[in-house]
Amino acid sequence: MKRKKLLITSSEGLTLVEVLLSLTILGIVLMGTMKFFSQAYTFTNMNEKKTAAVNVARNALMHIEKENFIEVRDKFQDESESLKIFICKNSEGKTIYKNFWNGESPESDCSPIQVNNIEYNVTINLPKNEVENTNPAKGEHSSFFVPLEATVTWEINGKEESTEIEGEIKSEDLR
Repeated sequence: MKRKKLLITSSEGLTLVEVLLSLTILGIVLMGTMKFFSQAYTFTNMNEKKTAAVNVARNALMHIEKENFIEVRDKFQDESESLKIFICKNSEGKTIYKNFWNGESPESDCSPIQVNNIEYNVTINLPKNEVENTNPAKGEHSSFFVPLEATVTWEINGKEESTEIEGEIKSEDLR
């Protein structure tokens, strides 16, 4: 058997059709790759905002835990009560968390909690299953723990997103 050597000795180069075909194939491959990066960016961006919302909810629950336990427990025993938390300026000009129960409207110098130029609205309630299973008249609430649910909502591109976390506050007697 004779082996033939394959030599490219043609000096003609590539034709226009070959160049256009290779650019078309390259374009199709790159478009698929770019779609992947676009989706990854969107997913990462949403997770960033959701992580910020979870941290806002955790901070809100920590803020509620610093409040007078008995007052908070008694307010939440009325199942219609919910709490909204805003950031307000106090008399010294410092920003603080401020609680607004049902029916109370925020003051003019108050605004929703803002992280990375996104406003997060925080509402704290008893969890739905606790509202159904609680009878304040019989004192079925624990005297040392109050389960709470923090719901945080925010708006991106006209679409409202939300996340919820559950926690509980405990009496000063246990702290």
